[in-house]
Amino acid sequence: MADKIVAIFAEGATDIEFYKAVINKTRILKNSPFDCKIKYKNIKGIGNYKNNALRFFINLKTKNKGMDIYVFLCIDSDVFEYSKKPPIDKNDVKKALLDAGAKKVEYLIAHKSIEDLFLYDSNGVLEYLGLPQSTKYPHQNSGQENLKILFSKANKVYVKGEKTEGLIEKLDITKILDKGCSTFKPLCNILDLDCSNICKKE
Repeated sequence: MADKIVAIFAEGATDIEFYKAVINKTRILKNSPFDCKIKYKNIKGIGNYKNNALRFFINLKTKNKGMDIYVFLCIDSDVFEYSKKPPIDKNDVKKALLDAGAKKVEYLIAHKSIEDLFLYDSNGVLEYLGLPQSTKYPHQNSGQENLKILFSKANKVYVKGEKTEGLIEKLDITKILDKGCSTFKPLCNILDLDCSNICKKE
């Protein structure tokens, strides 16, 4: 195995479970081992990227001397598109990690929110909630709001960032990889994945 680590930092517990599922699925589709170690870290909220990402990276680097570390920061686009004052400066966070010794730093940006990625497999979400596949919801809202609406229809509460037991296991990750190809592209490039095998894109 090469002296290489891919570190995936995400905003919450459900996000971490989702990206673990993505990595597991791509490993199956690749049908061969990755030439790197994969590490995951829950940053616990996008505002914590400013300090926690650097602290976690330095800790990881200290424990893995001599390893090349590629960092992926998983974020939602909506807090930057619709906020007058974004919670972090993406360039500053990236620069701090590179200055600290990261081999490469990339953002994995979910369009609007990670919940929009979940809803690429709305059938899986409905199955998890025990709702009929015919259940309607207002597609014009953000994925996060749509998920909250669907959870309420099942008399449940969706809280962003908190672990939602069993949800990720119900999702068709292959379908999500296909529909959300552009989101995962930077990660696939580092993992040396063939798009034609993973998400059927050339």
